[in-house]
Amino acid sequence: MTTMREFGETALRELCRATDLPDLAPQVLDGYRTLTESWGDRRIDQPPLWSTLTSDNTPLELSVVLTDGPVALRATVEALAEPSNPATYWAAAQRLTARLTEVYDLSPARLRRIEHLLTPDPARRPPMAAFHTLSWSRARRPAGKVYLWLGGTTPRTCGPTCDELLTALGFPGQWPRLANALHPEDVLSYLCLDLGDSPAARVKLYAQHRGRLAAERLARLDRLAPHRLAGDGPALARLAESAAARSGWPDGVPARTRLQWRSNSRRFWACGTYIALVHGRPDPIDSVTHQFALTPHCRNDNEARTMIREVLSAYQAPEAARSAYERCAEVFAGPDPASQMYAHTYVSAQQTSDGPPRIAVYFNPRMFHAKFGLTNGDLDQARRFHHA
Repeated sequence: MTTMREFGETALRELCRATDLPDLAPQVLDGYRTLTESWGDRRIDQPPLWSTLTSDNTPLELSVVLTDGPVALRATVEALAEPSNPATYWAAAQRLTARLTEVYDLSPARLRRIEHLLTPDPARRPPMAAFHTLSWSRARRPAGKVYLWLGGTTPRTCGPTCDELLTALGFPGQWPRLANALHPEDVLSYLCLDLGDSPAARVKLYAQHRGRLAAERLARLDRLAPHRLAGDGPALARLAESAAARSGWPDGVPARTRLQWRSNSRRFWACGTYIALVHGRPDPIDSVTHQFALTPHCRNDNEARTMIREVLSAYQAPEAARSAYERCAEVFAGPDPASQMYAHTYVSAQQTSDGPPRIAVYFNPRMFHAKFGLTNGDLDQARRFHHA
């Protein structure tokens, strides 16, 4: 029977082919094997362990970065452990950080400065502990980053912690500025650190937007970035609203299908924004990027593909980028995307001041979807995770 590692390796080989980056396959597969040491030997016919990374508990998400063509591909994983609970997952995440820094000569120095502030507190029932990403491109050596759970609370609630984190990471005085641009209904979800000590290493703060998404909420965040081209937030908000408006169930669709889609959609924030900061600049805010979950906006992968095509068109993406996306969609959603769900997960887009747009599309390989369904919505499994 296929193991989880083997399943992911097949998907990654196909992704390298679809992005016309087959020469990267050996280093991609080597990195993937390191990323999956905590769960790679499990079989895909075994019930999945808890993971908030995807809708069917697949602890792997793959993404491709498109500019003037496919320039990078990435694998994000959640380190797992048994029994599944926040403490064991945190210990597994620490082991993975150590392995990545050892194998790829990365630096955990900044993480060490702040991890005591973000060690999961089981009493607060955190949904996850950490995610890790490796990215590969022809232009540089493999790069790593780690995502840490911030608590999923409002700026007012988690403001002191965010201020302390940014100060410890070398950005004193930045939190009040960020908080002023956030909406009261926003929640802070992740802190992301590049695992490196180069001057370009980034710190990213992720905010998720609850409530009705007004274009001005995103435009307000756009204005944080220096030399920001106007319109990213409002333009993307319009595309997302259009996608959601045409995503309606026709007559005859079973109630179970509608309920399953709706309940799992609630596990994903519909829209988020990440703010990236770097050192060595008068203004440390490097960029602002908006990211849209496709699950709440689109019922199936055909609708998701339509929305991504609209994003590529609106941003006048080069033909090489559009063709690469179509090949990737074929890999993950297959020839009949209207009958598929949850292969697409997110899309983000950003205009650049001196070149083509930067668009990232995220995919779920769906290790468990065929046999076990959309298990991320299983509340009993969530309870077991929090009380194991």
